[in-house]
Amino acid sequence: MRYNGLEVFYKGSGGVENAIVLLHGWGASSGAMDGIYNYLCRNGKSVYAIDFPGFGNSDEPPEDWGVYDYADCAQFVIESLGLVKPVAVGHSFGGRVALILAARKKVSKIVLADSAGLKPKISLKKRLAIRRYKAAKRKGKQTENAGSDDYRALSPSMRKVFVRVVNTHLNSLLPRIDVPALIFWGKEDKDTPPYMARKLNKGIKDSGLIMLDGAGHFAYAERHDVFNAAVRAFTE
Repeated sequence: MRYNGLEVFYKGSGGVENAIVLLHGWGASSGAMDGIYNYLCRNGKSVYAIDFPGFGNSDEPPEDWGVYDYADCAQFVIESLGLVKPVAVGHSFGGRVALILAARKKVSKIVLADSAGLKPKISLKKRLAIRRYKAAKRKGKQTENAGSDDYRALSPSMRKVFVRVVNTHLNSLLPRIDVPALIFWGKEDKDTPPYMARKLNKGIKDSGLIMLDGAGHFAYAERHDVFNAAVRAFTE
């Protein structure tokens, strides 16, 4: 599918009513959610999955893209396929997109699996690391190896996209979300810590929270049995 000159890959089939759209995390692709995709297909659901631009089989976006551009792209795919207010299931970065789609009233329900999008608490360690990075940049020192693993794995243009994405906070959208939300989280998540799950639960009025012991940022895959059953029940 073409979107603003980009080739955007998607897979899926089924009817346009009661469909489910899977939105993968940053640095991954639709294949990362094959467990839930295959499970829902086996259970007769209409399921679609997107490769966000820059990942999987989709083209890399322009360097001035941000999270709202990704939401625009996902909305375009949904509308082009004729899907009628599907359920959006988003992991991590995909949760950011799901939050925007819900605030726009483009989906009927959302599942947020260890979702990103909220403004994080900044620890002293993090503040010091940022200060060291800025000081090194001012002195003209090499900073290519600075930043997270996600950041270092990207092309130069995608690094600019990543910085814009992670610095866009979606807290103000929560009061505008009036669709049911299932929040699924690993208690050991270090990337999007559990306090974010509780904030989402408090900020989205029609939401439920499932917290899992012994699971981390990929709780949906680590405990796929629980996640799959929860999503199936939630989307009935």
